[in-house]
Amino acid sequence: MNPVLHSLLPAFSMALLLLGGLAPLNNRWLPPLATATLLECVAFLVPMAVFGVIQRRLGTPLRMRLRLAPPRFWPLTFFVAGAVSLLSFFLNYLMALATGGALLEGTTYDAVSRFGGAPGWLLVLALALLPALVEELFFRGALLSGLEKWGQGAAILVSSLCFALVHGSAANFLGPLVAGLLFGYLTVITGSLWPAVVGHLCNNLVYLWMGYVLKRYAAFGIWPYFLLITVALLFVFTYLAASSLERLVEKGRAPRLKGAIGPWAAVQKLACPGVLATAVLFILKLVLL
Repeated sequence: MNPVLHSLLPAFSMALLLLGGLAPLNNRWLPPLATATLLECVAFLVPMAVFGVIQRRLGTPLRMRLRLAPPRFWPLTFFVAGAVSLLSFFLNYLMALATGGALLEGTTYDAVSRFGGAPGWLLVLALALLPALVEELFFRGALLSGLEKWGQGAAILVSSLCFALVHGSAANFLGPLVAGLLFGYLTVITGSLWPAVVGHLCNNLVYLWMGYVLKRYAAFGIWPYFLLITVALLFVFTYLAASSLERLVEKGRAPRLKGAIGPWAAVQKLACPGVLATAVLFILKLVLL
């Protein structure tokens, strides 16, 4: 399938999310958490399955990268997972301050408030583990694979922007964008989807934990100290991730991206129909939801 057509995959998923978001979580058939989980699965797995069948019939099956990453990449995966989680939180905090929006609105941060009556293990399963697996199969599996004819750099860039548009909100955009770039890079150099799943899971768990701690202990005025600790840990994990990647590159154990992309080529790819359609739906999401 032509990458231009494949770029429409996120728009289909986002349209399903929008339609599902217009329906109330409180209904007579399913509890709110179950409704949100079902919508997540349908919105990502159904379009992915349809495009996967089409690709297979065309004789070019999607390269999902389901094998485990080589052990030499495990330390890098751990450090990047920690750095991404903290950087995503910090960027979203700055975005929230700049836009005057609610802190990390629309992320798993506010899940404790929305679904706080559910058991903790169920929140972890439905709001941390399942989204990490489903969304990484979609973005770093099916979407990135389908765009690689443009080059790996372009595939990472386009899939990351679509990830931010589908996954984000006005106060939660820079975090998913940076996370998408790093998860895409990890997926390509390791040849495995699982480092991105681990990073995404870590990010979701951090947000859930932050939501719980800040909600439970807000009266104690812990926020300034919490922010300082977050920044300190961010520098530590970023340094360790950069050092780990540097050692791999120096030893020739981290492959280079195939297909470099210049500024003009990047603009052309980001202006493809799929990204434009997803951007329009993102604006509708901001207006309607």
